[in-house]
Amino acid sequence: GMAEAASVEDLFSKLNGIINADEPKNDEALVVINQILLKEPADVDALHCKVVCLVKTKRFAEALSTLQLNPDVASKCAWEKGYVLYRMNRHTDALQALDGCSGDDIRVQLLRAQVLYRLGRYAESAEAYAAIEDDETDPCELAVNRSAALCAGGTPEVAEQVLKAASTMLGDTSDLAYNRVCAVIARGDMNGALGVLDSAEDLFRQEAEEQGCTEEEVADGLIVYMVQRGLVRQKLGQHDTANDLYEEALKLKPSDGEVAAVASNNLFSLRGKETNLFDSAKKAKALNLDEQVEDKLTSQQRRVFALNRCLLALYMGKVKECTSALVKLEKEFAGSELPLLVRAALLARDKKMDECTSLLQQHAKQNPKSATTLLLTLAQIQLSQGAKEAAISSLEAIEGAHSQLGVVGSLVKLYEAVKDEAGMLGTVSKAAAVADAKGARRLNLLLADMHRKHGRSQEAVACLEKTVQGGDKNSAVIAQLVQALAGLDVDKAEKYAEMLPAMDTSLDIDVQELEKFTRAAPKREQEEDQEAAQVQGGDVVKKDKKGVKARSRKKEKAVVTTEDGRTVSVEAYHLPKKYVDLVEMGSWGKPDPERWLPWHHRSYNRKLLKKRKGAGTASGGAQGGPGGSATAAAALDRGEKFQAQLAAGQGESPQASPEKEPSGGSNKKKGKKGRR
Repeated sequence: GMAEAASVEDLFSKLNGIINADEPKNDEALVVINQILLKEPADVDALHCKVVCLVKTKRFAEALSTLQLNPDVASKCAWEKGYVLYRMNRHTDALQALDGCSGDDIRVQLLRAQVLYRLGRYAESAEAYAAIEDDETDPCELAVNRSAALCAGGTPEVAEQVLKAASTMLGDTSDLAYNRVCAVIARGDMNGALGVLDSAEDLFRQEAEEQGCTEEEVADGLIVYMVQRGLVRQKLGQHDTANDLYEEALKLKPSDGEVAAVASNNLFSLRGKETNLFDSAKKAKALNLDEQVEDKLTSQQRRVFALNRCLLALYMGKVKECTSALVKLEKEFAGSELPLLVRAALLARDKKMDECTSLLQQHAKQNPKSATTLLLTLAQIQLSQGAKEAAISSLEAIEGAHSQLGVVGSLVKLYEAVKDEAGMLGTVSKAAAVADAKGARRLNLLLADMHRKHGRSQEAVACLEKTVQGGDKNSAVIAQLVQALAGLDVDKAEKYAEMLPAMDTSLDIDVQELEKFTRAAPKREQEEDQEAAQVQGGDVVKKDKKGVKARSRKKEKAVVTTEDGRTVSVEAYHLPKKYVDLVEMGSWGKPDPERWLPWHHRSYNRKLLKKRKGAGTASGGAQGGPGGSATAAAALDRGEKFQAQLAAGQGESPQASPEKEPSGGSNKKKGKKGRR
């Protein structure tokens, strides 16, 4: 017994020497501990040392098994148990283990704050960090962790104040500056974030130089700043610059998997499904993080990554990969509509529309208060299938549908498409009943207009009266009400008319001058009026081949007496001299005897006259065509013969086949237009 005891003491002495060495060798310590436990299996000190060594060698599962098999040691090693569970990503169990520890232990306080952060309870985590008071803990690290919790919890302004205070007291560092960049971005000040980002990058370079880091280490450390800069540029709408920054960051292959994952995710969100989808899928491998790295992400980051994995697989048509990614998405978005929408998209992609609509309808009935997105999606699917009535039912089922103007507008359009007047008016009426004062005014005016268009004068008056009685003293609205009441209740119309502003009688208005005033009509309308006036006066206006008005620029005044006896001074137009001969020939006003001839055969054709050079009017004409003389033209003119037949009671029927117009023979030039 004495030899055995001495042997155990010797082993403890040996263990003590290994543990207290300048560079403790935990593997050697574990060998000695196991030798002690062979002799004393229930030795609490030896078991405690074993748990600590297993933790330091990152053998967490074995450490947890040791604690579970030895309850006495577990009660003594409460913090170690909490830390092991934390490292195994069992955060809820870790928090329960820490609840059994002493609150005065600084290790428990720090670990508790970190566990709360990983659980997504950011406000509690920030409070836990703020409550820590310890001289041995780095205050800069506490400020950084607290600011991260505040930013994730939605209070970036407070986080920025914490960081500024820490910088003032401790001096600025790259970590403080970088977290301040995150706070400024979360606050929405992108231009300010660029300036802070430059300062943080400069501080990092200075610290790296002081610490003697290699160029490769410096370049690797700067990648996170590059990715943050890409995010800022993306938020500012500078997509090309952001795309280049993300691609450059991924080419450098950052050692931090979290940085690569963020860059890959942001690149896919920037490009969408329309641009470089295959390249995005290739680079999205960075989203497949191991469990330890993914655990460092915030809950929001994990959700975004899981959703984008599903969407990328869906866009690429990888159904199996999308289905497997959907499992993690359902875990991250427990109780959310997003996983269900992705599953519905998979069904729609496989043309299983009945299953898709059934899935959405079933979930919408089970969760009516949170089914807005599902019902909007369902309505869109039903519309794509032409089922307007079903789409109306889906939109009507949305919680608070009539308080959302977008939904109200869609319902009105759909009711109008199915010609349901009552449903259309009822939708606007319900929306007006639940809207605020300003919205109710607009909707009541719209409802009055709709009633008026459908011939419902009484209902239109009721809507306008409700608006005016609600305190709307707008003269335009009152005027509409008076006009609507004029045909229904004159006394009431006069009563409301008294609310209209009185006319300003101080203005000297000359009624005669107002009667003489002519509005400025559009150009075409003016031309039509002038043409009508000239035809009535016996003048004629001719358009040349290009459609340009050929009238004289010289204007003369003429006095015209109107039917009521007034005299009006008007401008008289005269044709230019070059058109007088054409008028006298009878081209306008009376039938042209040469109207049956092609233009190039008519005697007054200028080009034909030049060719003749005074050789008379006789012309052989084209082969197969008539001569150019007036005699030939007269032979073709059936006007006199027609008049004679009418006089004899033998008039031709208007449907009689007319004389065929000459084709012009083979002399017709190709490519020339406007000859006729």
